[in-house]
Amino acid sequence: MTENSSVFGLRHQARCLTPVTSSTEQSKFLAGTVGAKDNVVCLLEYDDDDTMITPTMYNHPEEVWDIVSCPTDEDLLFTCHSPVSGNPLNRRATLWRKPAMTKDEGGRDQRHELTSLVTLEQEGIKKVLWDPKEQSQQIISIDANKIYLASIHNDTNAPSLRQLQNAVWNPHHPEMVTVGDRTLAGWDLRSGKSSFSRADTHKSTIRAVDYNPNKPYCVVTGGDDAMVNIWDVRQLSQPMMAVEGHSHWVWSVAFNHLQDQLLLTSGSDTLVNLHNVVSVSSASYLDSSSEDEDEDAQGGDRSTEKPSDGLICTYDQHEDSVYKVAWSPADTWTFASISYAGRVVISQVPTHEKFKILGV
Repeated sequence: MTENSSVFGLRHQARCLTPVTSSTEQSKFLAGTVGAKDNVVCLLEYDDDDTMITPTMYNHPEEVWDIVSCPTDEDLLFTCHSPVSGNPLNRRATLWRKPAMTKDEGGRDQRHELTSLVTLEQEGIKKVLWDPKEQSQQIISIDANKIYLASIHNDTNAPSLRQLQNAVWNPHHPEMVTVGDRTLAGWDLRSGKSSFSRADTHKSTIRAVDYNPNKPYCVVTGGDDAMVNIWDVRQLSQPMMAVEGHSHWVWSVAFNHLQDQLLLTSGSDTLVNLHNVVSVSSASYLDSSSEDEDEDAQGGDRSTEKPSDGLICTYDQHEDSVYKVAWSPADTWTFASISYAGRVVISQVPTHEKFKILGV
């Protein structure tokens, strides 16, 4: 699927991508590279009208393994980084500030300097997450088996997990949801205790996790078994839905922040899949309550096509593992993906699916 997609190629290999969450007027994403030298953080500004990508490059001294933008200040970002070919156990996390620039200074061939503000003292950090509810005053960082809550200067051990792979902040409660090995677990950030846990949620390692921003207790996971599972964490005996469509490891999963029936997944099979999971989304309540009214108003024959569960389309512009997918905070229907070859693709939800969701 290539409709409504724009492509930008970085000069080095890459593994991380994040939306600039504080930019609500224009779609912006940050990517980082893992090349042998001359690594960069790249700001990609996307014009939704003419589907053009404008890049701005910032020098970064080491390989960038993960990146996150501040939810309230788009000039602040964290990177998790290590020296070229360095030991991942020595990976560090640094807070950076982008320089103030005029539009004339944002040329494609120019390089700009990031200002280092603070480097976290822990080593082996895989990921940093900003609390979306606390005006950016709290951050979480994770290493192979610990969660660090920076605001209280202590850490929460995760003894039931081996080799933490990923984590996501619960947008509804002060809780962190983690995946490691084949275990899905929640951690109450007030008590430091486990709020839920289930082993063997996948047949092999879980690498991806996201929390539904509009529906409490709803979490999605993706693993090396090529499966995507959607869970109600109050009832972990079996997933609410199993989503198929990949033939290799699933690296990234992402709920749409407004239309949470839209789910993005990506994997080592080079594919980005867009799914509709309306039956387990917050939209299912609206659909069920309005269905009878629609039938009565139209004599029992609804002419408007309703969204239904299933694969909407596959985006196949990548030629290598797709490590990350991310929705734009500025436009509900725009998203980006990045593959190991350094290719960034910015795409849009197909118009026909958009109209079905909007009911027009």
